[in-house]
Amino acid sequence: MTISRWMLSSAIVSLTGVAGAQAACVKAPTYAYNGLVKIEYPSSNGGAQVQRACDVGAQQLAADVMATGKANGVPVRWVEVYGVRRWGSVFHDLIYKTRAQGYQQVAFSKYNALPRTRMSNKEELVYANGSGKYVAMFSYTEGTSTANTADVFVLYGN
Repeated sequence: MTISRWMLSSAIVSLTGVAGAQAACVKAPTYAYNGLVKIEYPSSNGGAQVQRACDVGAQQLAADVMATGKANGVPVRWVEVYGVRRWGSVFHDLIYKTRAQGYQQVAFSKYNALPRTRMSNKEELVYANGSGKYVAMFSYTEGTSTANTADVFVLYGN
């Protein structure tokens, strides 16, 4: 199933404040990767924003990741969708911190649950440990100008 540009952009809408924020959306989450890693915000945040997206578009994206994982034989137990502005390295930095817990970078193709969508500038990364647990992320840029560009991060794992 493909995701329309409208559904993807709706994952960002709550980040920009255009639509009313839902109570379940976390504006400054403290943990990521299913609670595995603590998010440490920069002391001079420079306007950095991270928000867990929980609107209809984010829910559809999470469902698509689960469905793609199932179709590819990749067990996906959880999915987190975030919108980020002015801190594009946040989840790249955080996935590296899983090394201290025994995770190592592995080939993304083995854990690919990336839905077929019209994403630009996408990046993929996955870390796994010896007991079969893995955490994965993919990110892409949403928006067409500096003023409205945001990074969308989709984290998932087992």
